[in-house]
Amino acid sequence: MDVPRWARLGAPVLVAVLVVAGLVWWLWPQPPGPVALHAGTPERIATVTVARPRLGSSDVDIALADRDGKAVEGAAIRVDAVEPQTGFAAAPVNTTASGSGRYRAAGVPFTMTGQWELRLTVDNTALLVLPVWIGG
Repeated sequence: MDVPRWARLGAPVLVAVLVVAGLVWWLWPQPPGPVALHAGTPERIATVTVARPRLGSSDVDIALADRDGKAVEGAAIRVDAVEPQTGFAAAPVNTTASGSGRYRAAGVPFTMTGQWELRLTVDNTALLVLPVWIGG
């Protein structure tokens, strides 16, 4: 009994399709995870985490400590997201304390992709500027 040509090609074609599908799945770009940034003043050190560095809005978490590593409680922190190329600044977001020197700015807006700056004002004086790249 003679096997049709399409039947003989079926197994190799299926293997090739599965290999290509596996490569596409493995190489497909993944959205970036949270980004941690660090900055400081002569008195304080801040670790800033952008939960979702993508177009839209993202929560920004801040851990604030003094230079000896002790958590700074009761600070008033404002986060301004600024796109430095155009000078566009989103509405500032005030943080809420979450304990142990940790603060959260909920829903910081990023309205375009590219280079941004997070400008943190601590207790109406200390200004920290942290660069962050926002993807699409």
